[in-house]
Amino acid sequence: MRRSPLFWWLVFAGGILLSFSVALAQEKLIFGYSAPGLGDEGQWNIQKGFVDKCKELGIEVIVTDAQQSAEKQNNDIETLIARGVHAICAVPHDSAAISIAVQKCNEAGIPFFTIDRGVTAGNVVLTVKADNVKAGAIAGEVMLRLLQGKYNGVAKGKVLEIRGQPGQDVAEQRAQGFHQVLEKYPDIQIISLPGYWNTEEGFKITVDTLTANPDLDGIYYHADLYIPGIVEGVKAVKGEFAKVGEPGHIFILGIDGNPAGLDQVEAKLADGVVVQPLRDYGALIVPIIVDYLKRGEEALPKPGTVLVEEGASWSPAMVVQTAAGLEIWTNVFYVDYLGAGDPNLWGNKPRE
Repeated sequence: MRRSPLFWWLVFAGGILLSFSVALAQEKLIFGYSAPGLGDEGQWNIQKGFVDKCKELGIEVIVTDAQQSAEKQNNDIETLIARGVHAICAVPHDSAAISIAVQKCNEAGIPFFTIDRGVTAGNVVLTVKADNVKAGAIAGEVMLRLLQGKYNGVAKGKVLEIRGQPGQDVAEQRAQGFHQVLEKYPDIQIISLPGYWNTEEGFKITVDTLTANPDLDGIYYHADLYIPGIVEGVKAVKGEFAKVGEPGHIFILGIDGNPAGLDQVEAKLADGVVVQPLRDYGALIVPIIVDYLKRGEEALPKPGTVLVEEGASWSPAMVVQTAAGLEIWTNVFYVDYLGAGDPNLWGNKPRE
């Protein structure tokens, strides 16, 4: 049977398309990673987990460090766009300011993902972060138990809360969970002040609050980066530091599980910490990004799904549809001095 010229043209064109698809599939993936500041132990570990998983899968990564500058982070992301990366993942320094860069990614057709924090505008494909409401609630339950132990079963006392960046989703959720527990008890007073994720600010807030409130019973902080300033602040006001179990001890607990936080807990300077799996965020999100580039929306987990992986510190994780977009909220858990030395905790793992 004779074939028409159109038939042979279609065969030729189809061959070109097939060759193009194969070439695209074989192209080496390049991801951009925008960190808010790698001087912070927690952010360094999030970046480390992301880069390690990319290396494992043969993906090239271009890492930028915003050095705690929202303007620089936007410029960094514009640079990543210009370099033609296939996808960008960021930990926003400022959830509102970074939205400008997110929208530029959307215009350029580059999928944008975030870890640890969300954004206020622009299309983010997926965010992976801790269940921060649960983390705050766990901290609230522990603080309640400590206060009741001090006051013979009565729920009362005065607690300082050193928050993160005002308006940032992580800080708001960590406050939300904590307040949901303690605001049920009218005799517990919470003094909430923003620390802007700054160690020095944590020191200043501790000194000022403890000076004005010498009867302070406890301190809840939103990130372990505050803990050195808190300890030094207590010493500065009281002249000494009473450890866990000693007379005059101020209850101290917070969220993260970084090396400094775990060290303080193990040394009984702090009562405990709610650990989030920072080093494992990358192991969770990188394969999803790769799959998304291949299959699009079909590759994304469905809201309401519970993700489980035996032995993974992020497991179980819940897929949640929020106003900000699709998110995966990972597991969190509390450790005191008995568990703070566990070598499996990300804060106890070697840097390299």
